[in-house]
Amino acid sequence: MEYELTSDIIEKYMKAGKAVAHALKLSYQIARPGTNMGDLAKVLEDDILAQGAEGLAFPANLGINHIAAHYSPVIKEQQVLPEHGLLKIDLGGHVDGYVADAAVTINLGNDRGIYSDLIKAAKDALYTAISLAKPGVNIRTIGAAIQVEIEKYKDLTPVSNLGGHRVSRWDLHGSPFIPNVGSGLENYILKEGDQIAIEPFSTNGYGAIRNGKEITIFEVKNIHKKKNLPQIERIRLKKFKEKFGAFPFSPRWVDFIPEEKVNDVILKYYRQGILQGYNVFVERAQGLVAQHEHTLLITKEGAIPTTWWEDFDYHKLWQ
Repeated sequence: MEYELTSDIIEKYMKAGKAVAHALKLSYQIARPGTNMGDLAKVLEDDILAQGAEGLAFPANLGINHIAAHYSPVIKEQQVLPEHGLLKIDLGGHVDGYVADAAVTINLGNDRGIYSDLIKAAKDALYTAISLAKPGVNIRTIGAAIQVEIEKYKDLTPVSNLGGHRVSRWDLHGSPFIPNVGSGLENYILKEGDQIAIEPFSTNGYGAIRNGKEITIFEVKNIHKKKNLPQIERIRLKKFKEKFGAFPFSPRWVDFIPEEKVNDVILKYYRQGILQGYNVFVERAQGLVAQHEHTLLITKEGAIPTTWWEDFDYHKLWQ
């Protein structure tokens, strides 16, 4: 559903974006080799809320190297950040349902060569896309520009089956799909008032992702289709819906079930079709993946990145 972009709605988008931006900037200070991934996720999620977001739009995604998206730390997470590699941090928050979605990639070992090139390629592509995103521009033009920027780097290619998307109230991923290549299928023309997220992914691998076996993020679906459930199940499912609503969640957040039972309960509801699961996305050839993302409001002057954390004025991208 589309909403008129009133000053009140813009204020809510900007407030959510500021909170996410603060957490992303914080991530550069605290994401260090040896850091427990569960601890990192909690600090960043708590920071989004402390900075004024009313809720989280999805769990913190922490993808290392060939993991492109959808890995969020699990209950009693044991993994720590490695000495070298690319850490993608994708965060989301909302104010009154209006979403901010943004991501950065951190070079854990500060390594040159392919590691720094992948990050630069994703950043260059994102900044170019922001400069182009204005009323009257076809999203295919944006996809083609993203592809050109990434392919300027030797042996790098965009991830063709990942891309940006519309955001709107209580809706994290809407149509159109914003491609990272010039051969996008949708033929959408941006208009004033659009709210979109653009997220280039660069890789030295195959250039596409596949579903991994692991699922660490879930979303409440189809609760009302289940009939004749025991009273305890109805009460529990009502708590899932009240706590998480329309947005994805992490089992780490379930505080109304004993911790040792959470995973079993979620697995049961997933198998019953009550919960939807999001498979971890991995690069098909196990290539390294970098990502950078901002949420944009499309105005007549140009795209305003609500999640801007960088130290330079985004208006320079319009020039």
